[in-house]
Amino acid sequence: MISKSIFVLVLLFEFFLVSGCSNTDVKSIEKLNYVSSIGVDYVDGNFHSYLQLLEFLTVAKTDFGQQSPPKIWIGEGIGLSFEESLFDLYRTSQEKIYWGHMTAIVISESAIKQGFGNIYDSFVRYYEFRLTPWVYGTRESVKDIFAISGFFQQSPLTTILHEPQGVYSQNSLIQSVRLHRLISQINEPGFTSCIPTLVVNNTQWSEKYQTESKLMIDGAFFLKNDEFRSYIPLEKLNGLRWIQQGTIRASIAVPNKEEEDVQMAIDKPKTKLKLVKQGIKPQYNILMKATGSIISRTNDNLTELQQLTDETKAAIEQEIREVYQIGVSERTDILNLEHTLYRSDYEKWKALSPEEENLLTENTINDINIDLNITHSSSMKNKRMERSK
Repeated sequence: MISKSIFVLVLLFEFFLVSGCSNTDVKSIEKLNYVSSIGVDYVDGNFHSYLQLLEFLTVAKTDFGQQSPPKIWIGEGIGLSFEESLFDLYRTSQEKIYWGHMTAIVISESAIKQGFGNIYDSFVRYYEFRLTPWVYGTRESVKDIFAISGFFQQSPLTTILHEPQGVYSQNSLIQSVRLHRLISQINEPGFTSCIPTLVVNNTQWSEKYQTESKLMIDGAFFLKNDEFRSYIPLEKLNGLRWIQQGTIRASIAVPNKEEEDVQMAIDKPKTKLKLVKQGIKPQYNILMKATGSIISRTNDNLTELQQLTDETKAAIEQEIREVYQIGVSERTDILNLEHTLYRSDYEKWKALSPEEENLLTENTINDINIDLNITHSSSMKNKRMERSK
């Protein structure tokens, strides 16, 4: 009996040993190509897909720091469809491509105009694709975007492309959007989505008097459902930051850029669109609440707290009205008035057809009410400012 038991144990041991050694499903980490970002372009009737691969040494942090420039590999595949262009890349990938660490997606204007739905459908169907990457647009070469690295010879994972929250917390211009959030917006009735666009800035930074290219956001693509509506440059979108949810900190010149007396910082504005049922066409009131502080002062023209508060509110209101007028001229519902109507009065939204013809008019914005509390003067002698009762 004992000899039989020993014999059975030996057989089991050999079985597990052989099965463990013959398991080909397990891959060593060095035998996988990890995609950090993916790009999509459409040129001459073909889709071009781009993959950004990073070297492990440029991603890992070491005690001695990264001594050599980061190595970036950019692959390009071509096909009649987005999926076909991805499969074209498999032919030269050398090792298995792993998609689970992808943190950014960049889509060209021409590709978005072909239909964003055809692109994101591939991401939601394949199990390895996660729905958390940041989504950007671009009017420049996707290859150029992927070739930019961070400061101090760090990897591209330290750029706006992969980590936009840091810059946004200090200067909230256009909020970045993750893929799952964008998909939910596209499927919302009457919702106009905003995708920030990236460009390469070749002038602002240099090392030893040699210019060094860095990424920057220069505007936004706007989509309704999954259809392209417009591209609007950043300098025309100043008012968007007061309407978008999630704005952390934004600066504004008071009373205006041309005659600046004070530079103000506005923290965490909370804004609501309120439907006003007046007449046949709907109108809206915009309600905003925020706190502010003085960043810098050019002269002593605005020394009274109430005067400073009123001028700052007027400057913010002017930016909101200007960005609305840009939306009217571009036939783009930048402020998402239609979606507010859908949420507030479904019957009226259903009756209006087409909705934008009735919403994007000169009198749609009825009133803008801003509750601004300036609490800090940023001076050593007078750190806090109290409202008069």
